[in-house]
Amino acid sequence: GTAELSEDATGRDFATNIGMAMTAAGARQRLTGVLAVKADAFAVRTDAEEARGLAGVVANIQRLRLASEVGGRWDLSGGTAFTSRIELGARFDGGDAETGAGAEAGAGIGYVHEGIGLSVDARGRALVAHQASSLREWGASVAVRLQPSREAGGLSFAIEPTWGNAASGMAMLWRDGRAGGAALGASSAWQAGGGPLAGGRASSSADRLRMEMDYAIVLADGGRVAPFGRWTAESGSARRLNVGVRLSVLEAATLDLFGEHVSGGAQPADRRLGLQGAVRFR
Repeated sequence: GTAELSEDATGRDFATNIGMAMTAAGARQRLTGVLAVKADAFAVRTDAEEARGLAGVVANIQRLRLASEVGGRWDLSGGTAFTSRIELGARFDGGDAETGAGAEAGAGIGYVHEGIGLSVDARGRALVAHQASSLREWGASVAVRLQPSREAGGLSFAIEPTWGNAASGMAMLWRDGRAGGAALGASSAWQAGGGPLAGGRASSSADRLRMEMDYAIVLADGGRVAPFGRWTAESGSARRLNVGVRLSVLEAATLDLFGEHVSGGAQPADRRLGLQGAVRFR
């Protein structure tokens, strides 16, 4: 894109081209029924071209993580189940921001009641140690989803408050759709939060609150069409409203077409048309 700056004192205007590129990859391997290991890495590059009155700027950031995950599921009577997960891992940050080695810890619990279509997923994470002593990251989230009958379609509802930076930004790589972990993974709409560079902070009230409602219509070939609406309130006064339709094919691919209205804060209201797709491989 481009950046334009104005100095009121001198009346001078500056303009320059800016760009950003990001690459991310990860892998996960289950070793036993309760133990798995996973690794991921990303690299980000941002730059601004040199222009009259402005110096050129280039910034690079990299992160490499390796973690172990221990978790299990306990099936109870009446179609209910509990899940739990504990993660411990190491990471290395490099580039032009905070650098050095660190350790992360995370935990999550889930509850599913298949009879009424209720799922609850609570999780938290923290950077417990880092060579950059000033670096702090932690967060927590709770996701509740009510979907009475997925096979027959119908109305569903989801809500998620988040405090701080509850996900590492690449956490969606590890969502495998199992009960207890699917409250957010059931919809690609929840993937928008907290990128990998987001800092962690928390307050007494939720830093972000997301709500979504849709009505699914099951097609003859097993696909689904679902008109939906979703609303997000972010820290400060930003508000985001999406209204659109989601097409699902064999539960492996989804395509969202939606309109978006963003308001609040110091910026004027913004409107855009969005198209978002996701494909899951097993």
